Amino acid sequence: MKKITFILFLLLFSLTLLPSPKVVVLGFDGADPNLVKKYMEEGSLPNIEKLSKKGTFSELEVSNPPQTPVSWGVFMTSLNPGRNEVFDFLRRDPKTYKPSFALNEEGKKRFLFGKFNGIVIAATFFLIFVLVGFLGGKIFKAGKILIVFSFSVLGVFTAIFVYKFVSQNFPSEIPYAINHLKGKAFWEIASEKGVKSIVIRHPDTFPAKPFKEGRLLSGLGVPDLRGRIGTPTIITTDYSLKMRDNEFSVEIVPIESRVYEEKVEVQIPGPYNKPFYSYPLSEYEDGCVEDELKENLKKIAKKDLEERGITEIVYFPVSLLVNSNSKSCHIEVSNKKFELKEKKWSEWIDVDFKFSKLVKIKGVVRFYLMEIKPELKLYISPIQIHPDNNFHISYPENYAKELFKRFGAFKTMGWAVDTWTISSGLSDEDQFLSDMYQTEGAYEKIMVQLLKDGDCDLYVQIYEFTDRIAHILWRYMDERHPLYDPQNAQKFQNELKKSYIYMDRIIGEAMSEISDDCVLIILSDHGFASFRKEVNYNRWLVDNGLMTLKDDTGLMSLYDLFDDNRLLFKNVDWSKTKAYALGLGNIYINVKGREKEGIVEEGKEYEEVVNKIVNELPEIVDPETGEHPVCKVYRREEIYQNFDRNLVPDLRVSNNPGYRVSWQTSLGGVPDNLITPNLKAWSGDHCSLDPQWVRGMIISNRKIKNVPNIIDVAPSVLSFFKVNHEGMEGKPFEIK
Repeated sequence: MKKITFILFLLLFSLTLLPSPKVVVLGFDGADPNLVKKYMEEGSLPNIEKLSKKGTFSELEVSNPPQTPVSWGVFMTSLNPGRNEVFDFLRRDPKTYKPSFALNEEGKKRFLFGKFNGIVIAATFFLIFVLVGFLGGKIFKAGKILIVFSFSVLGVFTAIFVYKFVSQNFPSEIPYAINHLKGKAFWEIASEKGVKSIVIRHPDTFPAKPFKEGRLLSGLGVPDLRGRIGTPTIITTDYSLKMRDNEFSVEIVPIESRVYEEKVEVQIPGPYNKPFYSYPLSEYEDGCVEDELKENLKKIAKKDLEERGITEIVYFPVSLLVNSNSKSCHIEVSNKKFELKEKKWSEWIDVDFKFSKLVKIKGVVRFYLMEIKPELKLYISPIQIHPDNNFHISYPENYAKELFKRFGAFKTMGWAVDTWTISSGLSDEDQFLSDMYQTEGAYEKIMVQLLKDGDCDLYVQIYEFTDRIAHILWRYMDERHPLYDPQNAQKFQNELKKSYIYMDRIIGEAMSEISDDCVLIILSDHGFASFRKEVNYNRWLVDNGLMTLKDDTGLMSLYDLFDDNRLLFKNVDWSKTKAYALGLGNIYINVKGREKEGIVEEGKEYEEVVNKIVNELPEIVDPETGEHPVCKVYRREEIYQNFDRNLVPDLRVSNNPGYRVSWQTSLGGVPDNLITPNLKAWSGDHCSLDPQWVRGMIISNRKIKNVPNIIDVAPSVLSFFKVNHEGMEGKPFEIK
């Protein structure tokens, strides 16, 4: 008996020697402290309750504005949004008024010798043949002239062939991603002192940057293979879906009803063919200053490209045959055949896209059969970037591939959970929830095993589901919401609670894999509030004489953000416009010398425009409720320090609960009405609210003396490793 006891003692002692991280940080995007407190008091969150009693549960002050990329950018750099330059989802170019994503954007760079690829490579081959001819002539002196001549002629024909081949199959320019975030992440600073880190799906990390002793899988900011935040596709026999309001840009592919009797092949849009179509198209107008001539040159170029079989978009084929009796659909894609039942998901399937004989890229998709009757609706996920592509979605480059090989396929796109389809009224809650749990389940599996491995000092992982479910199901939490349905409320309020129970389970799994001396920090980047009504700031600017329109701007969609020929603000008369709104609550003054067609003089006139907006916009009243939609208009100097005055918005409008900046304002549109009801499933929000209404939370197994700010977390983590946090704006927590 003593021998067995001794063996058990040795076994337990050896377990304490297993490697384990020293600090683990888990982020749950949008986890609301009020809901956590409520569910904890009900006894539904035992792991959070245990941590709370042992250490800390507190609200967390968040960034202004309280947006996902902004708050996580502050968290990782401990710099204010003006300084790290991720201050919104969108930023604009003052010289064109065109927006791009604030996290990152697409650039293009020369490939090899650029437009001279064909000439240089062909000339190289010709010179090689001539050189071989001269060498041959030296060896066989009797036929020297004939040998040199023969090889020269052969070199000419080879050069012609090589020139044509290279011109058709080598791009002159290729796209690449640019990360706008300024400052160093705390794990990068820690790595310089030998701290080994693993970072999984943190926002603002694409393209992945190298850091010593580190492994990283990028999160929010990674696009789908089409270069967008996420483009789902629905194949349907219901042609009316094409005519719906589609602000969120779901791709609708109509097909004929003969799919019920015979196999039908459908072409599904894939990535844009920028290297061989868009970029060469722009070369045709290089140096041209007249718009009409530009358009004529483009028409000639498009005709030339089409005649050569080069298209703007690269498609992939899907063959379908519907079986109404079994409520299933037979699908063929990428040499794979399978049958899919209603309300079921397929496995992940690789799809290839061929741009030329030499240039190919790979994506990965899955299918969901929404319904067979009365109309076929087959959903295809946004095309995920496959790790086989060299697209810098992880560091080291092959780390994502290693994770794919070890754990199976998972979504690589930053905004992984699809909120767009249901927000467009094209899917239901069951599809949304099943997608959410399957998506996050893959990341959960990765976390558990990586913590088991224990081969790092610092582990950081961010989950998004607590944010996405609140965006979609908050209408069932608020009886005043226009889409509140008492019959569905009980069910879907419970679904929101279930997601927090799932969060608690993930936290419990992490707790079971780490040692007692490991510091565990759980946090969220903001909370949530109801989004009952939209406020259209550009409409207010027009009504108050600060913006002038030549004509109606029309309905904007996410497509407009990605269209290279987009004309946002297309009917704005800039010669009479003093201010414009863009993004999630930003207002820019049309400053002379800064904006392309600026008219407002710096100094007195600038201050007059700013003061009018700061003082009068918060005074607007919702005539139906008597409430003030606007909480406060912040001057940028109030919330940012050390910022680029040409880049950062002049003003930031914050909302009171129940209200949010409209989607159309965010995209630069000017709807007819100032305040409109929100009739979309996207019913909860935080993006444009005042930070006081949507604080985040922090939970830790250490007692934190002071109520912290999210900007303090990074220096606190560094302090646990005794690493200097000089240059950061935050201060380490005081630990009791």
